[in-house]
Amino acid sequence: MSDTKSTMGYPYVPVRNTPAPRVSPPGAGKKTARTPREFEHTWELVYYLLVNGVKNLKRLFKVFLIPLAIAMVVNIILESIPTYSLSGIVRPVVLFAVALTASYNSLIPRTLYWIVIFTIGKKIFLRIRLEGLGPTLGSFREFPSLVRDAAGKLERNFYYVLASGAGFGFIAANFLTRNNRFDKSVVTVVIAITLLDTLLRGSRTLLFTTLKLIHKDFALLVKKTAPFSDAHVLGTVLGFTLGLLGNLIFALLKLDLGGYILGTLLLIPSWTLIHARGLGVKSHQN
Repeated sequence: MSDTKSTMGYPYVPVRNTPAPRVSPPGAGKKTARTPREFEHTWELVYYLLVNGVKNLKRLFKVFLIPLAIAMVVNIILESIPTYSLSGIVRPVVLFAVALTASYNSLIPRTLYWIVIFTIGKKIFLRIRLEGLGPTLGSFREFPSLVRDAAGKLERNFYYVLASGAGFGFIAANFLTRNNRFDKSVVTVVIAITLLDTLLRGSRTLLFTTLKLIHKDFALLVKKTAPFSDAHVLGTVLGFTLGLLGNLIFALLKLDLGGYILGTLLLIPSWTLIHARGLGVKSHQN
């Protein structure tokens, strides 16, 4: 028994070697907020976008240029189909596909349509897929409060700005639909929806920056100082959108020059009143 005790000895207790805690360098865990880039002139923004495009050319080619090229090929194929010789259910199906892909529109509206679809439109579709159609449409309820806020800052000038934007919208829609043809109006509807969605994202978007820079450079060119605030941008773009959608009436009636005529009648007086009364804002110069 004594031999057994001497051979067993003390029980073995395993000891874990705990690794020393890692020490991060000072400030490694802190994320610094990214300061938005400021531009003084339109050419600076264009240069910045071009440089970024060249840097991301591989990704741009994959996610944008290849789909755009495929869409253009589809347009050419659909445009070449003699729809007048089709009969039965095939004819309305083909005509629907032609309208949906803007195949009967001219090159500039057609290209613009696909650019919008593959950029902002793609984000809207993804948002609808993630959040659902109801919440996405529900976000448009914010517009009344945005309009009230802008109208409060610009007072009566807001309605002149809105009318001038609508004038531009009617003229643009008449051009984009090739003299007001309803089967070519999908371009204006898609552009209008994307513009409204962009307005809801706030004043830090590319749309606000671009319009402010264009106005600033134009004011410098004519040697006239006039403020152009966020309220002006909202009024202009909202009016432009209303003009795009309102021109659908002329597309239904097939009035070839309806958008050009009404757009000019809205644009000239409102533009005159804006500059006669001044573009000042009530409380800020954002």
